[in-house]
Amino acid sequence: MLDWLRLIRASGLFTIAANLATALVVAYYASGSLDLHPFLVLVFTERGSLPVVAAASALLYIAGMLWNDINDVERDRSLHPRRPLPSGRIGLITAYVAAVLASIGALLVAGQHHSGHGLNAAGVVLALILLYDFVTKEIPVLGAVTLALVRASHALFVLLALGGDYLQVALIPGPQSTITEVVLSYPLLLGLYIFGVAWMAELETRPGRRLELVSAVACMVLAVVLAGVRLGTSHWIADLLRSGGPSPALVVIALAWGVVLLGLVAWTVGRPAVAALRSGRRGDIGPAVGAALAGIILVDALIATSVHPLAGLLIALLYPVFCAVARVMRMD
Repeated sequence: MLDWLRLIRASGLFTIAANLATALVVAYYASGSLDLHPFLVLVFTERGSLPVVAAASALLYIAGMLWNDINDVERDRSLHPRRPLPSGRIGLITAYVAAVLASIGALLVAGQHHSGHGLNAAGVVLALILLYDFVTKEIPVLGAVTLALVRASHALFVLLALGGDYLQVALIPGPQSTITEVVLSYPLLLGLYIFGVAWMAELETRPGRRLELVSAVACMVLAVVLAGVRLGTSHWIADLLRSGGPSPALVVIALAWGVVLLGLVAWTVGRPAVAALRSGRRGDIGPAVGAALAGIILVDALIATSVHPLAGLLIALLYPVFCAVARVMRMD
């Protein structure tokens, strides 16, 4: 069982959970309301949408990890011979069957969504996954672009947990949407951060120039900075300050929490990234990539805080769980 959990990189499911939660709170609370009860009612009673979307989301992730390692098995025989597939602890045919079942399962589960959009939306995500794993992965930069599109489209797919209308609004911005709102949209910020991480990860296994590493880290930094801008311009700051009572104290606490999140990202992700930039050695890129993957949850928490002062705290709780699981189920 442990080998299967390593093969699907089970720790990454916590980043998917963070993406799901962030996408939902950002979409719902964009209207300005901070009431928690209507959100919980919508998510948990919208004809059972959340379990359907969460299950399909997890299956899409698992399918992507399986197809990734199936495609890489020959390379891993020399580079990572102790991994489950090249070591033979899990048979290649068995992995194929599991990947096919996970892919079909994701589509079937998504197709149960009452809006009728589930199958199509999950199909887009799965198509991008397969495009990355079998076509663009080995193409410099283009592979990173494709992987960024995978996560961005995934963040759109999970909006079905709120109902089909939220997905349609996200895909087709209304006439009142400003350029700033589009630039600071969650799928775009998530895609930008993932693009930087994926580009940096490429440099572990192929020759590259220092400028590429600098550019990859710059993309991640830009995503974090824009997330900070979102927080600084949050609608709830003015709303809570106007309401009086204990609300101003909540503003101070929430903004302080945002600063803490920025500090955590800078410390946990920034330090290994800077070390990799200074040395330029491939051996230093791996730890930087690992830290950046964990940083997905912290960046999500920062973005979630920009729409609700308490949302980011709950999402950040996934971070220590991710780190603990990743340590136990580390891929050799």
